[in-house]
Amino acid sequence: SALDPISTTKIEDLITQLKTHFTIVIVTHNMQQATRVSDKTAFFYLGELIEIDETTKVFSNPSKKQTEDYISGRFG
Repeated sequence: SALDPISTTKIEDLITQLKTHFTIVIVTHNMQQATRVSDKTAFFYLGELIEIDETTKVFSNPSKKQTEDYISGRFG
């Protein structure tokens, strides 16, 4: 989270390469980064899985209100 933009880009590029051969789990509060590097996104709240789906769907049309509220900045 405290990486400079150049280092962040290098790590995201590496993740993109590695994910073709490995399952990679990333825990982040940076939603922009999540959209750049992930194929699927899971949203947890207070340790409970609220929603898991394709990243594009979670961020563009979430099926759960809690997910929508978090993405839109209404809470969290």
